[in-house]
Amino acid sequence: MDLPRKHHFNPAFYLSQWMGDDRQLCEMRLIRGDVKPRRRYPHLTGYVKDLYRTDGVPELESQDLEIKFMTPLDTVAAAALQRLLSGDSPNLQERVAWTRFLLSLIYRNPDAVKLIKTHMATLVDEITASLEVQWEAKRKVNDAQTFAEATAIRQPGLADIHGANMVADIIGNHSAVPDIVRMNWGKINLSDSRVPLVTSDRPVLMVNLSDPEAFIALPIGPYDLFVAAFNDRWSRLRLDSTKLAQTVNRDVIANAREFVWGLDDGEIDVVRTWIGANPDRIILSKEQREAGIATARGLTVIREP
Repeated sequence: MDLPRKHHFNPAFYLSQWMGDDRQLCEMRLIRGDVKPRRRYPHLTGYVKDLYRTDGVPELESQDLEIKFMTPLDTVAAAALQRLLSGDSPNLQERVAWTRFLLSLIYRNPDAVKLIKTHMATLVDEITASLEVQWEAKRKVNDAQTFAEATAIRQPGLADIHGANMVADIIGNHSAVPDIVRMNWGKINLSDSRVPLVTSDRPVLMVNLSDPEAFIALPIGPYDLFVAAFNDRWSRLRLDSTKLAQTVNRDVIANAREFVWGLDDGEIDVVRTWIGANPDRIILSKEQREAGIATARGLTVIREP
């Protein structure tokens, strides 16, 4: 069985909306301080090899996060995207999948995945270290010398397993899912804009959902903008399409860290000026990480590893 190795943090079904007549889009990538443009097929960009791989488990299980979570999510989200582009309303299953897809674009990029996996590895190390004294007191003659060794033997890949589960749980069971699903959704058509929309490795624009004026925006094509809000004010907007496209592009580019994609390189100067200008979104706050470590250190009951 050939396991998938190219794990897309920006899936091809999404990026393909920017394809030109050559079936390619323009990848604008920050490389050693400069942004380099080149034509790329959607399935050959926006991915990292083995990004979601789980190490330390049987090979057939190593790609479970990609096979059992990301791929099914993207499949239903792709159907939802087609409904949105056609002006139809996604059904409930598609609304949930599209909501999770929006959230995944925040949490599935390489930096976020690395942070989550590193945090879970730290927690496993802290839990293991906190139980070493108890292990030594209860250890039998034929048992492993340390609790860490026993855990590695009986539960190989434990930290990576927890990391993969946490990525899936954050996306699939995020507290924001119900709020986003019940928002008013729509599409703003910008076909009369002189500037096409771009997308990036941080394309979701979101105002804190605790704000009644909160909104979410995501470019879903060079001239289509997905929007969601608790009210329907977006449907009453009478903004200049070019100015709106320029504003969205600047924010999407400023959020980006490495990649921006577009129909062509017409926005390359804007990309070079604004890429990375905004601080990255906080995935796990310092307080959340410290609280997790404190809880791990406070464990006092040893369990079979």
